[in-house]
Amino acid sequence: MKKIPFLLIALFAASLLGAGVTTGVVDLERIFREYYKSKIAEELIRQQATVYRNYLKRMETEHARLAETARTARAAAQNVALSASERQRAEAKAEAAARALAAQKAEAELYARDRAADMRNLQNRKRAEILKDIREQIARSAALLGYGFVLDCSGRVPGEQGMVLLYPPGRDFTNHVITELNRNQTKAPANKGNKNK
Repeated sequence: MKKIPFLLIALFAASLLGAGVTTGVVDLERIFREYYKSKIAEELIRQQATVYRNYLKRMETEHARLAETARTARAAAQNVALSASERQRAEAKAEAAARALAAQKAEAELYARDRAADMRNLQNRKRAEILKDIREQIARSAALLGYGFVLDCSGRVPGEQGMVLLYPPGRDFTNHVITELNRNQTKAPANKGNKNK
């Protein structure tokens, strides 16, 4: 199945070269990785995941406390040295702790599922924003450098070859795109500083 798309792209690239269309090449994966907004998004996603994990850890601590309360109360409910009323109170306490534990476990599962969906949405949204910036810059750079078509030479999966295997090094304008995208990196902190004043 992979041979057909590769063959189509190879034929497309050959037809472009044969038609005299100037074709540029970029490494989209490298551009994405080296764009400063990718690093900012990655840090934001990491921080958000840490907030979610910490909340789940607090819930796990509360689960352990409730489980211990239920266990201790069950032991007291079976202690013949205690009066019947004390054993009944202990049994009621054990049942209440067990119900609270079951409710909290259900809440934790729902929370984990919802937060996993939130994380996927955040990742997808940030990726779409970054790819939009990158595509716009590729279009600007291609127009400036006179490229009518742009091909991606990056591999989609680690270790997999990109679809463009051979091209003149002068046609690769990856560095130009990265430089232009990162040009505003130093301006961002200055703007934030002005807002704080």
